[in-house]
Amino acid sequence: MNRTVERVPPVPDPNQKPSTRGRVLNHAAGLYDILSPAMMFWQEQPINRRAVALLDLQPGDVVLDVGCATGGLAAFMATYLDAASGGMAIGLDAAPMMVNVARSKRASETCRFDIGVAENLPYSNGCFNKVASSFFFHHVDLADKERVLCEIHRVLRPGGVLVIADVDVPSGWFGRLCARSGEWLFKQPEIGENIDGKLAPLFLSCGFIEPEKIYSDLGYITTWLMQKPFS
Repeated sequence: MNRTVERVPPVPDPNQKPSTRGRVLNHAAGLYDILSPAMMFWQEQPINRRAVALLDLQPGDVVLDVGCATGGLAAFMATYLDAASGGMAIGLDAAPMMVNVARSKRASETCRFDIGVAENLPYSNGCFNKVASSFFFHHVDLADKERVLCEIHRVLRPGGVLVIADVDVPSGWFGRLCARSGEWLFKQPEIGENIDGKLAPLFLSCGFIEPEKIYSDLGYITTWLMQKPFS
């Protein structure tokens, strides 16, 4: 039997929309693949590709994309994996319409998509080798940022790696303009928490070690790399 199925069994779709305090972008699902790259000045894909490179994916890895939206990051990770070796990329999002788009466009033998909330991940302890999250954490408030990080820590195996790309403390006038404009335009205090530097301290408090800023883009996007301890 494929060890991926044994380790991460399929998650049944819920009968109703998941309950979460985070921003659920069902309304944007149809246009997400057009609007999101433009809002990121077409840097979203390069940022995600560098983030995936940091994971150093192996063919048999079982990896999770938290807040997968329409599945671009998960599908890209899946290209490094081999189903015969047990490799699988799983994307999770609380927006059923986002997941439906991801399934219709990007599901494959090494890539599947689940509906669920990140602050209560529907997976068992230590079942993922690696986890990635791209532009998700600015959609949840500070308490849930911490809950999500603790959940990621729980589902990662000892020594597992986490990569996060998201809004951070801006530098330079362009970075400050973009970050604060997003906070004002979308009326999201959750973005302001990232801008004020409240995300990064949670990495250590949730049990990760050696969190490191690897890349900075557009003056307000940081890519972090960190690890769950072996013991």
